[in-house]
Amino acid sequence: MMAEPDVLGISRLAAGLFVEHLGPTESGPDVTMVGIGYAEPHCDRLWRGHPGVISEPMPQHVLVTWVGLEEAVVSFAIGFGCDDHGYYPGLGVISGREYETRRTRILDGKPPTG
Repeated sequence: MMAEPDVLGISRLAAGLFVEHLGPTESGPDVTMVGIGYAEPHCDRLWRGHPGVISEPMPQHVLVTWVGLEEAVVSFAIGFGCDDHGYYPGLGVISGREYETRRTRILDGKPPTG
């Protein structure tokens, strides 16, 4: 059984913070398309639990660079905003070790958690 996610709060918002996607698994052109190309062959979707790093920590539009989707729409155009309580319900904080474990799984063509 997985532990409850550590939902990102605005007080911890910072560039370089390791995070996970807490929303449902998403796929398709709206997530992965990049101009005339697509995401890396091993990464065709943004998984629930997908690892990433905050690249733009603007409070109302946080951008995350997602592993395997670095050049995809989801990493440069789709942001997260905080709720009325100062939390980002779509983003959970993970450790550097957990980030690396999930990153390896994604790059091996597997879901981030198993």
